[in-house]
Amino acid sequence: MNSWQILGIEPTGDEALIRRAYARQLKTCRPDSDPDGYQRLREAFEWAKSSASALQPDETDDAPERALAVEKDAVHRPEDIAAAEPNAGASPPARYDAEPCQETAAAEPDAEASIFPGYVAEPGLEAVAAFPPSLAPIYTPEEMQALAAELVNEGNGKLTALDALFQRVSHEGNLMQQQQFHQDLAAALAEQPGLSEWLVEKISDALQWELDQYSSGYLVPEALQEALNAQIRATGRERAWHEMKNESQHGDLSTRLALGLLCGDRAAAPLWARLVPGLIAKMAQQVNTLYVTFPELVQRLNPAMLEFISARRCALSWQGLFLLAFWGAIFPLALSGSPPGLPTGPIAFALVVYFLYLSDAILMGLQRRPWLMGIFILLDCLVSVALLAALLVGVLVLTISHSAAKGEGFSGMTPLFIVLIEWLILWSVWSKQAPGLRRPGIAVARLLSSPWRLLATLEFSVVSYPLIAVYAIFCCLLLDALLNLAAGLYG
Repeated sequence: MNSWQILGIEPTGDEALIRRAYARQLKTCRPDSDPDGYQRLREAFEWAKSSASALQPDETDDAPERALAVEKDAVHRPEDIAAAEPNAGASPPARYDAEPCQETAAAEPDAEASIFPGYVAEPGLEAVAAFPPSLAPIYTPEEMQALAAELVNEGNGKLTALDALFQRVSHEGNLMQQQQFHQDLAAALAEQPGLSEWLVEKISDALQWELDQYSSGYLVPEALQEALNAQIRATGRERAWHEMKNESQHGDLSTRLALGLLCGDRAAAPLWARLVPGLIAKMAQQVNTLYVTFPELVQRLNPAMLEFISARRCALSWQGLFLLAFWGAIFPLALSGSPPGLPTGPIAFALVVYFLYLSDAILMGLQRRPWLMGIFILLDCLVSVALLAALLVGVLVLTISHSAAKGEGFSGMTPLFIVLIEWLILWSVWSKQAPGLRRPGIAVARLLSSPWRLLATLEFSVVSYPLIAVYAIFCCLLLDALLNLAAGLYG
């Protein structure tokens, strides 16, 4: 099949007719769906345009006859086809370079001579056969760099300049020049600071790069795609760091304090950092966010602050303040009816303060004295077991007493139901990873922190606060009943 047959027209010197034929065939032979067919079509189009100048206007009348003669002659002289279409038998280049390979260019005449010895090209076709496809870019490197800078810096998503240059390359350049355009544009964009993902996606859609497809290396090789992704990530990283610096000056109070310490140059954490509730948790949240999004930015933070938030330390928190206020309001109400001679109030308050605040602080203070730490953990375990047993047994005794008052006795299902609930509660607060002697103390601490855990589970929503009020009433009634039971046994 010769070039005219590929275009679907008779030999002609009318370039407008050739362009219309090329546009008509291009609808069914697109580079994204049929790259080989598109390459043959493009080569036929270039050959037809170059040969159109060799056809005289007065010769167009007998073009069909001459074409027939050439075709009939080509049956007996296949070398005419090679002379008329130099690219018909040539294999496509292995890669798209700015200049043709010297070895290939030098080998082509030798190969032609070996296949067709003694062949002399016809006058008029010799110039066509010697006409190579131009590999020189339609644009200058400065134009491509200026285009990439305009696309990145303009920021409004307009692709007017890109459309103009792409149309010029599409109309004036061959297939290899068009391929080179895509690669040069991708390389220029990869060198532009501030490159965003949405801009690359917009350009990809406009030029049919199909970067989101599995086989996306046809127009833009994987190496250039990786360079684009690296520049996009660099842009996001710098943008995130700029936002952090901006929030350290214009954010809310907790954010300003946290980012001010992380991005500052203090040699050590100040004392007030421990006294601001939630500040250390806020700092840890900011660092964890960076570890997930841009871990490279963690290296820019103050190493002294990173060491401070990673170490175990005593500090105020919103959880601690809330629990102190919660139990501080519950115990006076629950202890109002206790016997005056029984120091239940101070004992209960001391136990709450110990399990919520002092136990961890004491353990951290005894790290350098293992034998004292062992004694402390043993005593903590004994006290915790006694409290858990008193709580569980007390609730069970109250349930049995209530059932006996209703005439059910031990045969009722209520005590069994209460035992099941107690077991589920104990299983939920029991630590599965801590050392054995520490598990009872951790269970007691989790029971005392249950109001805050309830709020956190409900994500501090509006409905969580009425539930906390109901829970406070339940705790008050339960503690009152247990204290009355303890007072009866004490009396």
